[in-house]
Amino acid sequence: MDDGLTREQVIEVAARLFAGLGYDVTTLEMIADAVGVPPSTIVELAGGKRELYLQVMERLFEAKYAMVQAATEEAGSGRAAVHQIADSYLDFYAAHPDYLALWEHRSVSDAADITDIEDRYMRPLLKLAARRIRDDVPEDIGAFALLGVILWTINGFLGTGILAPRQGMTRADDPETLKYFRTVLHTVIDRLLAPPPTP
Repeated sequence: MDDGLTREQVIEVAARLFAGLGYDVTTLEMIADAVGVPPSTIVELAGGKRELYLQVMERLFEAKYAMVQAATEEAGSGRAAVHQIADSYLDFYAAHPDYLALWEHRSVSDAADITDIEDRYMRPLLKLAARRIRDDVPEDIGAFALLGVILWTINGFLGTGILAPRQGMTRADDPETLKYFRTVLHTVIDRLLAPPPTP
């Protein structure tokens, strides 16, 4: 075994490959080639492909949990809390595009044979945020649905960008585009938080 190679390095390389290619396309041989060792060394250090994927998702979960926990603890009250949590998600994924890519692959049934990923790594985060905002969300929407809409909106923007004013697309790596999207996101949140119309 290569004495210079660490388990952490293997997980980092696996994360990049899973984010770029998806779990189904990435092979253990690709991961081994990327770090310059035989597949048996990867298995010795960090396990097989499935184990590596779960470790990558666990790392992502830990990072997101810390972010959501901090956001919920620091959040103000009422709609300000919803805005702060949404901003935290947006900033987190804008700073970690590989993390977002892992979830985007899941949305097209990547690693479909690993069925409990969402329950293990997404549901606890949504519960944490939902507990913080549930009293401020109209009953006809509910906290989980509101968070879902916020996340879908953020994921869509970060994944594709928005149409530029005259031609082409502009993306989140442009500070002005990110600022504009944040304003739109806050407007959407305010509309969703408005009480339902009186019949």
